[in-house]
Amino acid sequence: MAGILEELRRAIDVNTPIIYIQHYDMWRIDLLIEDAVGGNDDEHKKIQEWNPATSKTDFTTKRSANDGNSMPLTLLLKEHYNKFKRLDKDLPYRYLVIKDAHEELEDTQVITYLHLIAQRRLYDQTYNTTIFIVDNILNIPKEIEKYVTIFSEERFILKDDDEIIELINEHATVNGYKDIDDDDRKALMPTLRGLSKFDIDRILDVALSSNGSLEEGDKKTLLEQKKAMVKKAGVIEIVDSPDNIDSIGGLENLKEYLERKAKVVNNLGKAQERGVEIPKGVFIVGMPGCGKSLCAKATASLFNAPLLKLDMGSMMGKYVGDSEANLRKALAISEAASPCVLWIDEIEKGFSGVGKGENDVLMRMFGYFLSWMQEKKSAVYVVATANNAENLPPELKRKGRFDEIFYVDLPNKEEIKKIIEIHLNKGDRKKCRKAADLQHITDSMCQKFSGCNGADIEAVIKEAIENCFIDEKEELSWQDIEAVLKKTNSISVISKKQIDAMKNVFKENHFTNASK
Repeated sequence: MAGILEELRRAIDVNTPIIYIQHYDMWRIDLLIEDAVGGNDDEHKKIQEWNPATSKTDFTTKRSANDGNSMPLTLLLKEHYNKFKRLDKDLPYRYLVIKDAHEELEDTQVITYLHLIAQRRLYDQTYNTTIFIVDNILNIPKEIEKYVTIFSEERFILKDDDEIIELINEHATVNGYKDIDDDDRKALMPTLRGLSKFDIDRILDVALSSNGSLEEGDKKTLLEQKKAMVKKAGVIEIVDSPDNIDSIGGLENLKEYLERKAKVVNNLGKAQERGVEIPKGVFIVGMPGCGKSLCAKATASLFNAPLLKLDMGSMMGKYVGDSEANLRKALAISEAASPCVLWIDEIEKGFSGVGKGENDVLMRMFGYFLSWMQEKKSAVYVVATANNAENLPPELKRKGRFDEIFYVDLPNKEEIKKIIEIHLNKGDRKKCRKAADLQHITDSMCQKFSGCNGADIEAVIKEAIENCFIDEKEELSWQDIEAVLKKTNSISVISKKQIDAMKNVFKENHFTNASK
């Protein structure tokens, strides 16, 4: 955290009134604050703490300083505001650390005193109190936001491989393990990217407790723990991606495009030496149930990279600044975990209608995302998927954000044939496919699936196989499939109006067809 330490010192030097540190690892943050202010012994650098449990607290010993009496934050802030005004109550504390006070920051008197202290810090040369607010929840009242410098949670995510290896070494030394060689360190290090020191400590503890050592074989354990931690954060999810490009029936243009990009991503060092830029990502819009999500998963397998999924709906937070902070954190995790594939599913739910209303939060989030997409230098390949691109802002659909935009239509005759074959050959389904009429799927068979999406086709075949089992039939025949198909309403029947509107949007925007 050397870079953060220097920034923290600089913020203090330029008389920043309030420094907000969003984090949950209070022990490390205490050490960071002590380093930044130069210790807690000097009379002119003394630190005082307040938290909801013990109220006024000794920063070093963590013991209550109230003689058993609780002191509201309002009264303590009043003391600090009146500092130097009454000689008999001159406080020796130059720094006040306020912890877990997101609820107190809803109090009008607390906000007012913070405002007054910030003003004195900036304009009264005799006044030198700096306030640190340390909380895992980011809640900055609008009245004081101009006085606050934020060190958000994502700033503490480790991006430097050397720092991660140093942390592995620390763990090995503390626990007395001396048999960790360089190959083991290098093998474990990528699994630990995208986490804070606190999270890495916990993951390494689990690995050590399972076999008493740290070695390459612990990668699976580390990855499972990492998935649980990232999921618990609620802003991003690590997704298993067993599907490969051959799992996709059709969409040949899109598949060929991704295979070409994979040659760059899988040989990024050599590609950059030749002047090739890091690929930004692909935007896939189109009919529901036609393979967009499958393409995202297959891309991760093709790129030999972890798949991270960002749910735009989970970005919205309760407090001011929460939503933007969630998005920054999600993108920071993906950058720290690079090279990776970042799948933004149903992006239209997050950004549809931007610019048409008064939602300032949504506008700020959209602006931040666009800037990140335009300027990012990390090997995060973004796969954004959307069912409906009609209400998406034009800035998201122009070249420069994504490398290419494809639209996925309902499958054509050739694609229907491939989709049927893929689903008939999955796992143990091959055992049912013995009937002569299923050895070769004809054009007339495929024609009967016209208007269906991939999900419809899969559902029909699964139900036909289930019916065979229930009816105790050894072989699945085309007659069984057709019987289910006749009572199935395809998406083009159920959602005809929406499907026709979507086709017009694809045509008007000149998106590239994912199919040949």
